[in-house]
Amino acid sequence: MINNLSIKKKLLIYSFLIQAIILTIFSVSLYKALEISTLDKLQATLKVIILDITDDLLEKDKITNAILDEEKEYNFEPLYIRILDDISHEMIIETPNFPSNIKHDDNYLNKLKPSIITFEEQNDFLVSRIKIDFHGEKNVIIEIVTTKEILTSTLENILYILSFILPIILILAIIAGNFLIYKSFSPIENILFELKQINANDLSARLKTTKNEDEINQLINEVNNLLSRLESSFERISQFSSDASHELKTPLTIIRGEIEVTLRKERTTDEYKNALNNSLNELTLIEQTINDLLFLAKNEKDLIVDKQENFYFDELIDESINEIKSFAKLHQVEINFILEDSIEFKGFPNLLKIALKNALKNAIQFSHKNSQIIVKSYKNDDTFNISVQDFGIGIPLNEQEKIFEKFYRTDKSRNKNSGGTGLGMSILKKIIDIHKGIIKITSKENIGTTIILSFYKK
Repeated sequence: MINNLSIKKKLLIYSFLIQAIILTIFSVSLYKALEISTLDKLQATLKVIILDITDDLLEKDKITNAILDEEKEYNFEPLYIRILDDISHEMIIETPNFPSNIKHDDNYLNKLKPSIITFEEQNDFLVSRIKIDFHGEKNVIIEIVTTKEILTSTLENILYILSFILPIILILAIIAGNFLIYKSFSPIENILFELKQINANDLSARLKTTKNEDEINQLINEVNNLLSRLESSFERISQFSSDASHELKTPLTIIRGEIEVTLRKERTTDEYKNALNNSLNELTLIEQTINDLLFLAKNEKDLIVDKQENFYFDELIDESINEIKSFAKLHQVEINFILEDSIEFKGFPNLLKIALKNALKNAIQFSHKNSQIIVKSYKNDDTFNISVQDFGIGIPLNEQEKIFEKFYRTDKSRNKNSGGTGLGMSILKKIIDIHKGIIKITSKENIGTTIILSFYKK
């Protein structure tokens, strides 16, 4: 049943139970403490009285009832006095109305030590005893008895007070607890209200932060961070959908047109093969475009699947050149690698290989036939560097800042014919950003372009 309640109601119930338990423990402890304190005070009073009686008795030559007449001077009621023979335990004298139900155990009385005051509880009475030597004639036992009425009345009063005060304290505690709980939950309710105003169509809204550096503010910050990540993810998904629909439309139209034209009449085997090859090329471009878009849609955490490791730039460059040699040969371009400095670097070699291959592919696509591409690795004071230099058509000055935009092409027709998707440089920049590196471009039209990838020394 309680599991179905809200957290506020659960806290109220738990608070009530805890407060009730604490107050109960407090009341019981207070009751027992007062009981012990009152009993101690009663025993102390009896001790004073029995010592006074002892002094008075020792001043007399005989034990007579006159001694008992002096009990009135103590102004303590009820008080009963009895003197017993130490050997026979017979009563010598006693005050009138001495409680008949006060019994004495012979073994107990025999064990009394001289001048030692003892206390014993019998029924509703408190009994104090002392054994004394009466002028060397014999030992006698003095007993004084009183009721525990004082103790009982005191405890009854405290019970009455507690029965009156405790409910008031409990009610006030519940009211205070209720106020504090609702006050504490107020920021959370505000958060819930603000969250309900946020929908999937607009994730730009953020929760209002507070000036307090408490757990609530930390929660708000974490929720805002989550919203930022969700917004970024939705933007990437939306951008991916938009980019995919835009870029896949053309090749799909080409494939459909190619197939429709081919099916209009009977064709030769070579003509069918040519149509299939054209469609296959467009499908290859679609596949490459989708893979590139998926790469760009991933966040940094999704891309970094391996731990950083130490590697050498020259080995990475050699591997990249070997993997793209066939592409360079197809475009009649030669790649030369000049190792100026052997550089050891810590990063993600698989990602950097993708970046370097995209830089090389871009240089190949825009190089003149029978030209070369020069790749260098070198150091300077602050950075490790890889440069890729081509001798091609170059990039106009007003377009150099735009080449990292998705699907941006300086020469659309040539890029298309070369099989590019217009995403390679975007992927390059994303990978370099992951490594906290920078990209520099210098280019002149009809002379060539140099791309420098720089990484700060760690």
